[in-house]
Amino acid sequence: MKEVGTISLGPTDLAVEVGSFSLGSEDDTIFIEVQQMSPDQVWNYSYGLLWWESAFGRELGTEKIYGHTSGEVFKLGIGRAPRSASGRIMFAARSYNRSWISISDPPKWTLSISAESAKSNSGSVPDVPSFGVRATLGVFADLVGAGVSYAITEGTARILLSPFK
Repeated sequence: MKEVGTISLGPTDLAVEVGSFSLGSEDDTIFIEVQQMSPDQVWNYSYGLLWWESAFGRELGTEKIYGHTSGEVFKLGIGRAPRSASGRIMFAARSYNRSWISISDPPKWTLSISAESAKSNSGSVPDVPSFGVRATLGVFADLVGAGVSYAITEGTARILLSPFK
């Protein structure tokens, strides 16, 4: 991941630019790593909103970010490439917690932000029968007209096998 920037925010700060970031050729997704640098304890005052902004606006959506000292990775993307590959990463603290606002000397929330762009459908699919790929409820629902019976109990889907007639 490429380091984009480090920001320090107080309860009265509005949206701040973390730094510029451009997507690679044909990329449509940005993976963002956010690590809380300070304070070195659980941040319980607020959350933040993070987005990538091009000349056309927030083309890849917005993520709700909480601070974690060990870091966390978030994904910005909507499944299609933005109209512009160049833009900037923005962050806005949502300081609605009265505890943070009313402290006489409120702590600063410092975050280190890194990013990497990718194509959302990159990677290869294993060479297996189509039924074995993404075996989720959506796949089972597709089998309704095929005469396959299934049951879902306690969050687990089971295919009900019966001898052919």
